[in-house]
Amino acid sequence: MIEPGPEKFGKFIERYRCGHRWSQNQLGKLIGVRSSYVTSVENGELWPDDHVIDQFAALFGVPHEHLYAMLGPKPLAVENRLKSSI
Repeated sequence: MIEPGPEKFGKFIERYRCGHRWSQNQLGKLIGVRSSYVTSVENGELWPDDHVIDQFAALFGVPHEHLYAMLGPKPLAVENRLKSSI
């Protein structure tokens, strides 16, 4: 079983996207991000922004708490990066 984290979250997003037969570009347009962002999320390379998680939840009809649980606790490095960009 995969531990919570961006890899698990990314696989979930990829499975849902493929199940709907959407390209990464199509999914990106639906939630307002570039296809490269979707690629990075699916590959577990990027911790998605909170508003993107909420967009995924609404689009896929799942509670956003479910998606946050899949991600697990946000690493301190991600928290610090987000705070420094404000």
